[in-house]
Amino acid sequence: MPDGQYSIYLHSDDRTDIAAMATISTISQPLRGDFIRTAATAGAVVYQADARLPALIPVLFDGQLSAIRLCAVMALVSGTWSSLSGLPDEADGGMAALAMSPGTGYQRRRYTLTLQDDRSSERVESVLTGVSSRLRGDLLRNLIITGLALHTTAPELPRLLASMPVPPATVSELQILVQQMADSGIAAAGVAAVTTSQIAAPSATPSPGPETAGIKKNMRRAFGD
Repeated sequence: MPDGQYSIYLHSDDRTDIAAMATISTISQPLRGDFIRTAATAGAVVYQADARLPALIPVLFDGQLSAIRLCAVMALVSGTWSSLSGLPDEADGGMAALAMSPGTGYQRRRYTLTLQDDRSSERVESVLTGVSSRLRGDLLRNLIITGLALHTTAPELPRLLASMPVPPATVSELQILVQQMADSGIAAAGVAAVTTSQIAAPSATPSPGPETAGIKKNMRRAFGD
């Protein structure tokens, strides 16, 4: 596969774009190319698990995407509400206030994704070539922002998804991986040991009882209701 370059534009009058630009700015300039490529690859892995996720995750991204919110959106598309019962409650706080600094005018920033001749780039390329050229720009933006959001959940998560020989193929597998990271306190050593072969099947849906109230509570908190 020949090297390819794609560009996206992020705008300072869009809440999600502001959050994305702020996340990218935390990475030093020499490392941003690899960082954006890793984010795009992680987004492509998520897209292949369920094409709806990269459209939904950016909507919840306000500069920080907690494991609770990430698992909630995955439960939304997969219908596995019972999987939320094992997660701790998220502290109240609502969406972060993101806006341009006073006196700053409208800005549009261009970011370039450079794909290389490797497995990670092939994953991104296969997703982008699977849609029409008219939709490719929006899809690329969503893939990258999804990867950036995962970085704020845990810096190890996009790198893990991008480097796994066999990444999670379903939403359930992806959700279990995120829950394992959250349960272990997102410890780097534990994350590095996680492989697809260690991902267990989702547990059976529990009988109605006290856990049901906990699930509903987590959903309300996750979506800021």
